[in-house]
Amino acid sequence: MSGQRPRAAFFDVDETLITVKSMFTFLRFWLAENGDDGSEYARVTDDLKARAEAGAPREEINREYYRTYRGVEYAALVAAGQRWFDEFAAEGAAFYADAVQALREHRDSGVRTVLLSGSFAPAIAPVAAAVGADHIIATEPLVDANGVLTGEVREPMIGAAKGEAVVEYLREHGISANDTWGYGDHGTDLPFLWLVARPAYRGTDPKLVAAARSGTWRHLSDRLGDATGNEFSDDRKVASVW
Repeated sequence: MSGQRPRAAFFDVDETLITVKSMFTFLRFWLAENGDDGSEYARVTDDLKARAEAGAPREEINREYYRTYRGVEYAALVAAGQRWFDEFAAEGAAFYADAVQALREHRDSGVRTVLLSGSFAPAIAPVAAAVGADHIIATEPLVDANGVLTGEVREPMIGAAKGEAVVEYLREHGISANDTWGYGDHGTDLPFLWLVARPAYRGTDPKLVAAARSGTWRHLSDRLGDATGNEFSDDRKVASVW
């Protein structure tokens, strides 16, 4: 809006804006399209779970996840990402209504809306398009000269990296931290939630609950909805995917 100071709202995606972990639902979809009967998906996720249970940092698990796509053309993942999202959204229970409503209210009032995710653009870009977000900041897989994934990433967009990305975005766009909002669901979102003037969270993560006690944090409900922010009136449930 003309004459208004620039403002920004930052949204974690998985289990804040959408109801699943996109990395894993997309992986299952991708492997199934390529002939997996579920055994390869189980092998990959069991390995990642074991690493998590052994105390591996989320950043390390994130890097290991992307090694699954070594040798795959990035363009093929982008195309598959749209197919995955279309199927996912059509099944219902895809979004959390409070978060989508907040994003659309921000956007309609001239606030820049930014999605922050440890997932990658093939899975996140369709979400951004569906809700009308302005920008995405996600984990970036490295590709070779032929556009084929090397299996490595530039930096997992998790934890401290999200905080650094928010600081950089505010600097680039001349936005004061006083004119910001943030939405997350996990303790690893704290590095960016602490930076914004008006943090909000969904769920019961103990680190977020403790942080919320120290200030005025908005708590988002678990109401389910669609990409327009409309709430479902039936008893649709969120699918459980690790």
